Amino acid sequence: MTIPCFAQKSSGGVFVLGGIHQGHETAKYYTYERMGEIYQQLKPDILCVETKQKYVDDGSFKETPFDFKKFIIPLTQKDKIPIYGIDWWDSEKGEKWQELQQKAFNDSTLISEVKLFGGMFSLLDDYFKNKDFEDINSKYITALWKAKNEFKYHVFSQHPEYEFITEFENERNNHIVENILKIATENPNKKILVAVGIDHKYYIEKELEKYNIRVYQIGNIEQF
Repeated sequence: MTIPCFAQKSSGGVFVLGGIHQGHETAKYYTYERMGEIYQQLKPDILCVETKQKYVDDGSFKETPFDFKKFIIPLTQKDKIPIYGIDWWDSEKGEKWQELQQKAFNDSTLISEVKLFGGMFSLLDDYFKNKDFEDINSKYITALWKAKNEFKYHVFSQHPEYEFITEFENERNNHIVENILKIATENPNKKILVAVGIDHKYYIEKELEKYNIRVYQIGNIEQF
């Protein structure tokens, strides 16, 4: 990943809001509407969203997760706030990633491991149904999500056939971080809302902090 050498701490900062995609449909509190309320409470200067820049440019927001497409993006457009697409995807690599994941999850030699990190995902998903955004985006749940993914990557690292899964996910996350860093360093005094799937949250926060970008936590929303 190429990191801008001019990344510096400023009076602005980044707030990473993890969405739960289709999980919002069954959530008691963390609904699509709630996502819109969070945006209005945060009042960011810039929105970075999990979509490709080309879909921002053409105004279609094609392939953008519904979490953000339903309320956050329309509200941002209404406020005439800049929107940046920060996602990255390679179709050929993505297809290989999907095929390998399917194979790994059906690999009889990985049954115990898959049950463990797959079970962690299911438990977290169930937890999300009755919790609001403060709990779901807390540093504690973020740490659990990080542990789940790191265990998954450890398992796949023991099997060369599946190492590509880790490589691809890290490549995507690195592109996302690089895009955010560029925007943050070009707008040092701006409040930036990063709306992404919660799977990316821990990685983004960890990497941004390495480069002295101020990252706000959900519990400190009044500071943003």
